Amino acid sequence: MEKSYYHAHESAYQQIKSNGYVGWGNAKTLNDLGDNVTKQYLTDTVNRFFPEVKGKKALDVGCGTGTTAFMLSQMEMDVTGVDISETAIEMGRDLSKQQNLNINFIKGDVLELDKLNQKFDLIYDSHCLHCIVFEDDRQKVLTSAKKSLSEGGIFILDTMVMPNEPHDPAHTYDTLRFDEDYILWHKTKSSYAKGVIELNGQAWCAQRRIYPPHMVMAEVAKAGFVVISDRLDAQPNEVSMLRLVLR
Repeated sequence: MEKSYYHAHESAYQQIKSNGYVGWGNAKTLNDLGDNVTKQYLTDTVNRFFPEVKGKKALDVGCGTGTTAFMLSQMEMDVTGVDISETAIEMGRDLSKQQNLNINFIKGDVLELDKLNQKFDLIYDSHCLHCIVFEDDRQKVLTSAKKSLSEGGIFILDTMVMPNEPHDPAHTYDTLRFDEDYILWHKTKSSYAKGVIELNGQAWCAQRRIYPPHMVMAEVAKAGFVVISDRLDAQPNEVSMLRLVLR
C-alpha cells in the first residue's frame, strides 16, 4: 500500500502503546477512553434509531484502539472496527479480549470501506474524517461509507469543525501551522508519497482538515447523503464538534 499522510497515525499509536496508555488522549484505563458528551450522544442516537439493537451490524471507522467499538459491542451489536494503524488494531484486539467482547478489528484504509464487501446498519465516524485532509480523499471516505450502508441504515458523522467566527490562517506555532484552506500541518522529518510539502526548507505533513459546518454539509450532500439530524457542540478553547446522522 502506498503511504500517505494519514499513515502517520501508526507512529502516534506506537507512542501511545510505549507510554503505557490504552488509547487516544493519554487514556490510562478503559474507563478513561472517550468523553462523556460523545458517549451519551452515541448511546441516545443508537437507541433512537434502533429500538431493537441486538445483532445489528455496526462499523467503527477510524476505530483506534476501540473506544466506540467497545460501546457498540456492549450494546450487543455485531461490530467491525477499521483503522490504518496496525498497532491500534493489535491493541484493540487485546483490549476487547480483556472485556470478553467479540469485535472484528481490521487493519484497513478508510478510503476503501466498500472493499470490506459488507453492508452495515450503522456506520460511525470515530473522529476520523477531520484526519482525512484532501478533498478527493474525503469524498472517497464518504462515498465508500454510503455504499456500505444497508437499506435504512445510518451513518453517524462526528467531526471537528471551525467555530462560527472568521477564519484566521495566521495561527502558526513552532510545530504546527494552520492555513487559509483550513488545513492543519505539523512539522515532520518523514517523507510520505502524499501529503508532505516543503516550506522554507522545512517539511510539513497534513494532519487535519477543519472546515466550517456548511462546508461539511456540502461534502455529505455531494456524496449522496441526506441529513436526518444535526447538532453542533462547542468545546471550551477547542474547535467545535459537528454531529450528523445521515442516510
